[in-house]
Amino acid sequence: MSARPKSCGPCGMCCKVLAVDDLAKPAGTMCGHFRGGCTIYADRPHACRTFECVWLMDPEMPHRFRPDQTKVMLDQDPAGARLIARCDPANPQAWRRQPMYGALKGFAADHWGQGKIVLAVAGRRTWLITPREDVDLGDVPPGADLKITEGPGGAVSVEVTPP
Repeated sequence: MSARPKSCGPCGMCCKVLAVDDLAKPAGTMCGHFRGGCTIYADRPHACRTFECVWLMDPEMPHRFRPDQTKVMLDQDPAGARLIARCDPANPQAWRRQPMYGALKGFAADHWGQGKIVLAVAGRRTWLITPREDVDLGDVPPGADLKITEGPGGAVSVEVTPP
C-alpha cells in the first residue's frame, strides 16, 4: 500500500523562508501573494512552480515534519549534497527542537564522510550539523563554498568562501 500523495495545504513556509527573485521577495519575509494559499498560483514564477520541499517530496516523511508544524522547511541543494533546514525567522532555533533535531542528527550520522552535509539556516546565520557537534558558522552568504575538515579526535573546522 503506498502513502497518500501530500499537498502543501495551508503550509506556505517556502513562501516565507525562500527568496523569489522574480517577485523581488527576499528570504525571511512572507510573500505578499500568500493568503492561506497562493493567490497567483496559475501565474506563479518558475522558481515557485518547480520547488518542492523535502517533506512534500518524501512520501515516507510523517505529517509531524510538515514545515508549518515544525517551523522548519527542509530543502536540498541541486546536487543533493546539502540538506538544509531553513527556519522560520520568528523561530530561529526551531531546528533544535524534537523531533526535527533528532532527524537532522540522524541524517548527519548516516551521511557524514559521504560528501553530504546538514545545515540549519535562520536568516543568514548558518550551523553545520555533524554527528558529534553543531558548528555555528555565523553569517554565511547564499552560494558560499564550505570547506570542511575533520581533525584528530573528530574536531571539525569549516572555511567559508563567499560566492
